[in-house]
Amino acid sequence: MIEHLKSIAVFAEVVRAGQFRAAADRLKMTPSAVSYHVRILEEAVGVPLLYRSTRRFTLTVSGARLFDSAEVMLNAAETGFSAARPSDIGLSGMLRVTLTTALSHSFISKRITRFSMENPNVDLHLHYDNRETDLVAEGIDVALRIGSLRDSSLLCKHLWDMPRILVAGPEFANEHGPFAKPEDLRGVPWIQFTGIENKRVFIAANGAKSQVEQAGNLTVNSIEAMVDLTLNGAGLSSPPKHFVESKVVRGELVHCLPDYKMTDLPVYGIWHRTTVPDPLVKRFVDCLWGPSD
Repeated sequence: MIEHLKSIAVFAEVVRAGQFRAAADRLKMTPSAVSYHVRILEEAVGVPLLYRSTRRFTLTVSGARLFDSAEVMLNAAETGFSAARPSDIGLSGMLRVTLTTALSHSFISKRITRFSMENPNVDLHLHYDNRETDLVAEGIDVALRIGSLRDSSLLCKHLWDMPRILVAGPEFANEHGPFAKPEDLRGVPWIQFTGIENKRVFIAANGAKSQVEQAGNLTVNSIEAMVDLTLNGAGLSSPPKHFVESKVVRGELVHCLPDYKMTDLPVYGIWHRTTVPDPLVKRFVDCLWGPSD
């Protein structure tokens, strides 16, 4: 069994990479050497682990079982190495993070900067994307998402409730206003955001809630574009507060219905459920958690 540990590690990297050549590049081996380790492993267990074609492969049932065990083995080995290193070396390795563009310009950026500075040996890759990324398929370690967790196989931590406000350009507000209560918004054009329900809830000082359905024919997938179109008078919008509060102070945008609060957007850190916790992931998520600066 011990003599096959390297072959098991090579096999796991092949599955992670999705290609023999990609795995060879990551391991700094030749593709033929990688194929050799997989063949040795198949001969040892006595069953095929992969079904191969010219360009692709799929795992057999036995291959999938071995890969699951290999992941546990490799995670345990990495944790052991991390625990054995002197504490002054700190964390090292690569951390791949995907996060929604709505988090740019927020205090989260300051905390990511702090994490990067405190962990100079960590190669941090940030991918800003509004898609709901498949963490497993795309090799992502952590996702920062708005909304509830849908995949129960993943772990999550509530990081922050992101406030948002209703804004409009001054000319638009004069033309379509005045706005004294949520009912005044009905039929007024909005700039809507892709993938988010086209209804907004407003909460009065006494706790009473009013729901307004968004009208209009504009939908965007970018907060920056939403704010830009609002500045140009295309409609009402409800971006995160940190995107527009300085523009409200300067008079570039009007805060509509300031006596009403909009429902906040919950922000979660999401990561893989593993037998052995990843110390990089834990440190990163812990660094982001807590009240805003």
